[in-house]
Amino acid sequence: MSRQKVIDCDVHTMEPLDLWEKNLPEPWRSKTTVRAVPAKPGEIDQGGLEVEIDGQHWPLYYSGDLELVAAQGKARMVETPELAEATVNPTPELYLSAMDEEGIDIAVLMPTFAFFLARVDNIDPEHALAMARVFNDYAYEFCQANPERLKFWAWVPPHDANLAASEARRCVQQLGAAGVSMTKGAVNGKLLSDDFFDPLWAEIVRLDVPFGLHGLSGADLLADNIAHRYHGHEDTGFTIHSILAPFYAHTSVAELIFGGVLERFPTLKILIMESDTGWVPWLLQRMDEKWETYGPYQPNALPKPPSDYFRRNFYMVTEPEDELVHYMIDKFGDSNILFSGDYPHHDSAWPNAVSTLLAAGHLSEQNKQNILWNNGQQFFGWDSLKSA
Repeated sequence: MSRQKVIDCDVHTMEPLDLWEKNLPEPWRSKTTVRAVPAKPGEIDQGGLEVEIDGQHWPLYYSGDLELVAAQGKARMVETPELAEATVNPTPELYLSAMDEEGIDIAVLMPTFAFFLARVDNIDPEHALAMARVFNDYAYEFCQANPERLKFWAWVPPHDANLAASEARRCVQQLGAAGVSMTKGAVNGKLLSDDFFDPLWAEIVRLDVPFGLHGLSGADLLADNIAHRYHGHEDTGFTIHSILAPFYAHTSVAELIFGGVLERFPTLKILIMESDTGWVPWLLQRMDEKWETYGPYQPNALPKPPSDYFRRNFYMVTEPEDELVHYMIDKFGDSNILFSGDYPHHDSAWPNAVSTLLAAGHLSEQNKQNILWNNGQQFFGWDSLKSA
């Protein structure tokens, strides 16, 4: 029996912190600072980040919820030094070796530190575009070590949809990006349901690639960050870590469906990352209920229930700890679920992510094959690849 082949749709790069200083053109280079906040003597992590963009400065120290990240991260890096190596020496060869150990055939790369640069209100859209281009060029060069196994998500800035569309076009047509991605949350207050983003949706549909949503974390200069309400309060770290990702996953699904985006762009394929799946049946049941109750009284109401749009347009990512994925399968089937182990982040299950999912008793063998390989082939348009 052949080994189960695996597509990991969300492996993270660990970009060098001097990437933007070295590669941003002027005038943006002199307006951008990204540096490590030194760790305490004898500690192995970076301690945090300090960022300045267009004169807006904020230190991202390990405080509040980030204290949990620091404590767990330090312990994990000591326990699994291979992950520490990926943090300080993130070479393509190291990633390919880690993929072999995990059993991953294809990895689709997402940023880590570039997240923090995108989640900032009130910066020049051209500046945001320049920072995104630096990351995308880095990801492209990284993948050239083995283009058959290493792919990347084009990271586009949410500050100007026309600029985002132009970068999507460059990355897909010139660099071969597997898809186009963006941060969750409302940068400059722009919701995914606003007509503001229509140029981006139109270009993604024209390019015939998927769209991914990731995040949200660490944006002290983003007004739309619910973590703000917990700053200055004791013992709120667990609360932030528990609700942040699913909150913005909920709002993203609701905005794109109720805002009519999927009625206007019916072939748009959307992947919600790092939010697991167990919440999906509840949210769609609630959305369907509100559509049925209030739809007749709302102008321009959707012609179909929200769950129909979800089945047609949305994909979700399951990770090894997602024990409730079978509820989504019971309600929606398994054809729109992809897999990620979140390598090489401190809270990833590497090198046991794939083996944990393969051992899951709540999934059938066909469920596992679909999630680990078949669905990724269909989602990214790689149907010519050989299956397990």
